[in-house]
Amino acid sequence: MASKTAQRILFTSLELFNIHGEAAVTSVDIAMELDISPGNLYYHFKGKEVLVSALFELFSEQMKPLLARPSQPLNLDEFLCALHLQLEVAATFRFLFRNPVDLLEKYPLLTKPFRHILNGQQARWRESLEYAIEQDQLSLSREAVSPMLHQLGLVFSQAANYALLKGENLDNDEFAQHCLRSIVFLLHPYNQTERHDWPSFLPG
Repeated sequence: MASKTAQRILFTSLELFNIHGEAAVTSVDIAMELDISPGNLYYHFKGKEVLVSALFELFSEQMKPLLARPSQPLNLDEFLCALHLQLEVAATFRFLFRNPVDLLEKYPLLTKPFRHILNGQQARWRESLEYAIEQDQLSLSREAVSPMLHQLGLVFSQAANYALLKGENLDNDEFAQHCLRSIVFLLHPYNQTERHDWPSFLPG
């Protein structure tokens, strides 16, 4: 179990990375924010690469149960709830989705596990969309499933970058809900459930 100091270092690093981006934050910045010496930080984490890897591991641990294959297929509402939980985790670790290509070039050991998570996510999403089609909840054609998955993946992985380009504040809860609204908007024209006010189940 990590010491309290190590936990504080991880939490502070995550906060600084999310606000400023990983590339703009140095180990000295983190030590200064915590009011500890760089040597003390180095004692717990031997450089920023170890910090980033530890944070990615936390992200992976939180995503893993959300991407496990359910015992039975999810209906449309359950799929959206699962998506919301995934978006909340992504928002918590949003620095990973800020210039992700640059991040993976800098930390190549993250490439394979990161892509594994995204591929697993796409597989679960496909199963849910195809089940919704079988249950006549979505009027989406089979041929349109892959393009729709591509659009959902763009919202999930690139919405943070777009918001940052516009200078928007990325509040975890509000941003996750905003992304889910975008996904609902994409799916809504194909909604065949009795709930014609389908998007209104979201708060706000």
